[in-house]
Amino acid sequence: MGISPQEHTDSRLTSSCSECQRRKQKCSRQWPCNHCQSRKVPHLCQFGQKKVQQDSNPSSISSEAVNEPKKRTFTEASDSAAVSLGSPYDEGENGLKAWGYMPGHVHYNLSKFDARNSESGDPSTEIQQSTEVDKVLHTVPPRSITDSVVNHFLNVVNHRYNAIYSPTFTDQYVQWWSDRANGKRLSPEFTCLLLRICAYCVQFLTIPLRKMVEFEMACSLQVLAERFYTAAEQLTVSFTAAKTCIERVQEQFLKCAYLKGESKMVESWHALGCTVREAQELGIDKEVRPQGLSEFDVELRRRLWTLLYVWDWQMSAWLGRPHVVDQKDVSFTYPSLRLDESDARPNLLSPFTHIVLMAKLCRRVASQMGDVQIVSGVSPEQVLAVQAECQGFIDELPPIFRLTDTDLSLDAEHPYFVFQRCQLHVCLYLTMLDFMKTYLTRDPRQLTSPNDCEFRKLGVELALKQLVVSRRLFDHEFPINAKFHLVVFSLFDTATILCSAIIHDVDKTLPHREEIMDAIDTTLDMLHQLSLTTKIGASSYRFLLHLVQAAPALAKHKKTRKRQKFETIDTSESQSSSPIEQVHTAPSSISPQPSAELMIEPSLYSNDPFPVMSTTGDLSFDMDQFLAQNPFDTTPQVDMNGLEQIWNWEHLNLDTYSSHENLPQLL
Repeated sequence: MGISPQEHTDSRLTSSCSECQRRKQKCSRQWPCNHCQSRKVPHLCQFGQKKVQQDSNPSSISSEAVNEPKKRTFTEASDSAAVSLGSPYDEGENGLKAWGYMPGHVHYNLSKFDARNSESGDPSTEIQQSTEVDKVLHTVPPRSITDSVVNHFLNVVNHRYNAIYSPTFTDQYVQWWSDRANGKRLSPEFTCLLLRICAYCVQFLTIPLRKMVEFEMACSLQVLAERFYTAAEQLTVSFTAAKTCIERVQEQFLKCAYLKGESKMVESWHALGCTVREAQELGIDKEVRPQGLSEFDVELRRRLWTLLYVWDWQMSAWLGRPHVVDQKDVSFTYPSLRLDESDARPNLLSPFTHIVLMAKLCRRVASQMGDVQIVSGVSPEQVLAVQAECQGFIDELPPIFRLTDTDLSLDAEHPYFVFQRCQLHVCLYLTMLDFMKTYLTRDPRQLTSPNDCEFRKLGVELALKQLVVSRRLFDHEFPINAKFHLVVFSLFDTATILCSAIIHDVDKTLPHREEIMDAIDTTLDMLHQLSLTTKIGASSYRFLLHLVQAAPALAKHKKTRKRQKFETIDTSESQSSSPIEQVHTAPSSISPQPSAELMIEPSLYSNDPFPVMSTTGDLSFDMDQFLAQNPFDTTPQVDMNGLEQIWNWEHLNLDTYSSHENLPQLL
């Protein structure tokens, strides 16, 4: 019996992906297939859907067949046209969306419509958006400058989170410039995404690239970043909530990242909420595959949701803010990461691996917390279970990301692994330390469980290790990428907890007491340097300095260390540079060390505890104006851009040290 042309077509669909069919090749049938991977176009690898044979039994019709558009009779078409005259919702899907049903709701199976109809927008809305694009188009720099910024983003900055898939974005980017040159209508969503990328990327430009951009644009990077951000915000207003897309989710996430870089933590958290809602509007949070989505689209959606989950978990755990994602109803499939696999380099991990690892860490911790949403409500047994989960996570890390015996063989060829390793290690220790803060920030004489002393010692050890990996992150990022929020936060958060531990250690029984005070001084030095670069660095430095000077033990230790440092310099002073120059230039030349000790001495502070403003033009704000607008009165009133909500001030018991009569004269 012969094969009909239709059957022959169906059989071909099962043998090769669409790209291999076009090239008349047979492929491995595993997405992405071997040929698409070798051609470095895995995003083009798509497998066709088998057509479902009609069956007289309605129960045998698959869910995919339900969503197939049906052929309407002339009468049906006429009725539909009549309805459209009186209502804008002329399709079944629009009728459901009018009520706000989410994608995947059971009602969507009751009507047969083409999912692609949702992409057709209101002509009047499209005209309005096109007008808004024209209004902000002048903000985009000339092609040569934009190319430089975008290339730096794709090759360097994007590897922080990998919210953008470079090959498809590059195609869209080239097409956008072509459409602009030919006077065609530009995509408002992609234009907004491009502006977000520019705003975020200029926070992390290299020195040569920064000088070139500032010279060509005749303005500072801070002014330029704010210009991009404002234009993107202006364009965002024209977007409706009911119509969203992947580009909208990506640009909203980049808005969150930009706000963190600008030390606007509260605003970033609110923006994260909007980003999560955009993703949920697309159904990204549910493992439901809408009709017409390719394997690549599914992978991209999984990556975005994994990234948003990690951000929500970390901001909730570290800043004490409510979860945006409902933890009781969260479930997602991790990305396969096959999109970045290489047959030639099987040991080369995907640039998205560190995000997946962080998500798995969060899920493992959440599994031990049960219904408890606040760390302070976790029982000692749960704390032990969480630490065991974290240790299991550490033991299972890939060689590239191990804490010890790390595989560094790929660092030179793929330098983003260095940053991702530091980022992962910092987040790991911050997560483990989070469960020990309660035991380090209260009177150790008031025991609440038999595990208090054990947890106190473990908390100290974790904090010291945390400062070691934070130092490595600082060495890698400072000064060019100092705006990366984790650089300041990991130092400030850990050092402040240790200050509280020393303050409450009345009987001087705290383990590693001298090491702790040395580590606090070291951290103060790094924050002193960061205060010249970021606003939140200056706030953090002032806050920590206040705690050190207000605590007698820390203040005495600081003076002793300072005197010892002076004596050391006096005996080894060189004729080519002053003692101050020797001390202040040392940290920047020290490479990251893998040892368990902090490899930096605290710098010498002048009589003025606040750094003098740099004259190099690196500052994004005026220090004198900032200090005038933020008087240091009492501890709870310090503007920490949302970081002040990390701790419960009453539980820290620092009232004595935050009162006016006990404050040191800082200004």
